[in-house]
Amino acid sequence: MRRLFFVVLTFIFACTPGLRVAAQNADIPGVQVSAPLPGTALKGLVTITGNTAVEGFLSWELNFGYARDTTGTWFLIAEGDEPISQGELTQWDTTTITDGNYNLRLTVYLDGGRREHFVVNDLRVRNYSPVETTTPTPTLTSTPFTETPRPSLTPSLTVIPSETAVPDTPTPLPTNPVTITQSDLSNSLTRGAAGAAAAFLLVGLYWSIKRVFRK
Repeated sequence: MRRLFFVVLTFIFACTPGLRVAAQNADIPGVQVSAPLPGTALKGLVTITGNTAVEGFLSWELNFGYARDTTGTWFLIAEGDEPISQGELTQWDTTTITDGNYNLRLTVYLDGGRREHFVVNDLRVRNYSPVETTTPTPTLTSTPFTETPRPSLTPSLTVIPSETAVPDTPTPLPTNPVTITQSDLSNSLTRGAAGAAAAFLLVGLYWSIKRVFRK
């Protein structure tokens, strides 16, 4: 009976090779990066762990690229030709690059020209800028509103003061201190005439003396 059971079981595995491969691969991890996880904030020296020990292994390569880059450009972090089974791949010094969001890609090259990739998306390098925190969505609460009645507008009359009447009699202007009187004018004329006469006398005297010396 036991022998018959093993024969039947062998026959089932022989007829269903897909089931046999699935059973074998269930305990064999594929190419993967176990840390860091997608969306993690990174600072300083970061340990990267994963698995490259897969069937047909030849070598592995670890690269990083910009998260929003569409050109397919990748930059080498580390590489090796020894398979690593769920262990440390390398340590990534994130201080050598600018802060930003990056993707991490592990590539394993297999025999026959095959290769497998494992990509970790949106790693946030934050060495020189603050790490973002999740901001909770504010809860909208209704606040009761009571309208305060406005005071009624009562018209008020403002009394305009009466204008002061301007007197009809003009106010005399103050006396000009520079006014010249008749006596001042007469004295000025007398002094002018005396000065002119004295000038004529001096001129005549000058010519008389001059004639005497000529003789």
